[in-house]
Amino acid sequence: MPGSLARGFPGRSAASLAPRRRLLGLAGAAALWAGFVLLFPDSERRAPWLYAGVLTLGYGHLLGGALLGRPPLARAAGDRWPWARRLALPRRFQPHAARAAAIAGLALLYCGYASALPRWPGLAALLLALATAHTVENDLALSGLELGRGRLPPMALDTDTWATVLGITALVLVLAGAALASAPVGAGGDAFAGIVPGTKIDPGLLALRALAAGMGGFLLRAPGQGAREGTGLALIAASAVDPIGLCTQTGITFEDVFALSTLYHLTSWWVLALEKSRRPSAPPAFRAELLAIHALPALLLGATFLLPESAGGAWRAAFFSPAPYLFWSLAHAVQTAAGRRRASATPADSIRARGTDHS
Repeated sequence: MPGSLARGFPGRSAASLAPRRRLLGLAGAAALWAGFVLLFPDSERRAPWLYAGVLTLGYGHLLGGALLGRPPLARAAGDRWPWARRLALPRRFQPHAARAAAIAGLALLYCGYASALPRWPGLAALLLALATAHTVENDLALSGLELGRGRLPPMALDTDTWATVLGITALVLVLAGAALASAPVGAGGDAFAGIVPGTKIDPGLLALRALAAGMGGFLLRAPGQGAREGTGLALIAASAVDPIGLCTQTGITFEDVFALSTLYHLTSWWVLALEKSRRPSAPPAFRAELLAIHALPALLLGATFLLPESAGGAWRAAFFSPAPYLFWSLAHAVQTAAGRRRASATPADSIRARGTDHS
């Protein structure tokens, strides 16, 4: 492909790029997941390695959003809470105070979340729903992004967008719940949101399927919109599939559903980062910065294997498993959504032009 992507696709509209981006994102996610399946055909043996690999990449994405995104975490804290500027501190220390306050607040919230999980395990399901909605909303926004631009527009508030988000989110939750409940009893898989193999969750699955079908019907309310009608029909058709039977026949596990959903979000942003890195205006160190940020979680994961097995396993369970990751994913989603809203009133090039949103 000659030159940069910006020169390689002259005049390409956002609509014409959307299928290509989605195809590359899906292909990348499927390829990474398939690699784990080939290495670890047994699902029980695969689960911890799948979590470790996928969440290492996921934490790199979250760090990229906090350090390179729009706005970076420290500046977001300083702009959001003017008290940081009113402290009796030298001006150069004010951003550090804002950063420390943001980190301390998140740490306290995480401690509260971790303490509440044993009593209310459904909190993890709520965070999974929010993370999935974030992925779907980002995918819809990315499909309208012009070539070479790495900043998403403000979050859409139209009913069609959120009907699509709710419908797809409901279906992902259905598949995740069915995969958990339909696993062989005594298989040894970890519980998620209080659901273990053999748990009867049929009413909940039925309610989520009804929600997805309802959102599909809503999208079909008026003829003449091909893409909207196609999405509505797809939601209705997917909601009619028996999820328990599907998981039983295919052997798909919760770990697979979680990994594929997370990987699709990550690979979609990698595609965008590649487009941006090949622009003539891209900074020379852009790729190196991204690689360095993604290396930090990998080093942390590697360090856990140098510890005694019991201690290393405890650290991996504390960070490289769905429930802890989903908390930090929610913090990331809130930060990027707030940044997108503020940027709508700011010239596009005035906000850290060298980075991606990592939304």
